[in-house]
Amino acid sequence: MRMRRQPVVQIGDRESILGSDALDSIEEHLDDIIERMSVSGRNEARSIDEAKESTIAWYDRLHRADHGVPLNRAQVDELRGHLQGVATRSIAKWNGRQLADQLNELGNSIEGSGLADGDQALLEEMTFQLRNDAASRGYRREHDRALESLLAIIARAPVAWAEEWTLRLERFLGRHRWWL
Repeated sequence: MRMRRQPVVQIGDRESILGSDALDSIEEHLDDIIERMSVSGRNEARSIDEAKESTIAWYDRLHRADHGVPLNRAQVDELRGHLQGVATRSIAKWNGRQLADQLNELGNSIEGSGLADGDQALLEEMTFQLRNDAASRGYRREHDRALESLLAIIARAPVAWAEEWTLRLERFLGRHRWWL
């Protein structure tokens, strides 16, 4: 007797997806796509919509293979609505982690910034606090104000260093951040 191969992903029943074991796998798939995006890609609603649709299509193929029928319109709509919240949390998480990585590099370069000692100490303290908060809790709206304060101090540094760090950090303040 031949055993049927079990898919790596748990497939929901034919009626409900959001109440099934498949939900974790679906969320992880979308999270993986969002992780691979750049900060600017994550901030574009169109890019996230494409990631959600790609996730739905991926799951539809698995569902069809397991049940012999595609997802119905109600399941797709239900999944699309659920993935909106998943995408928002994922973007905050990955932008927070990416910001923390940038702030870690910034912290390592402050000594060679050319800033006055008082500005260096203030920038180090602010960088440390923002890095830890963004890494642990994801990017949030209040991080905009903290970044603007950091950028104001960075602007007082010699031009080359200030321009590099301004460009690296300003992208987190992008204008298309629909998810905040």
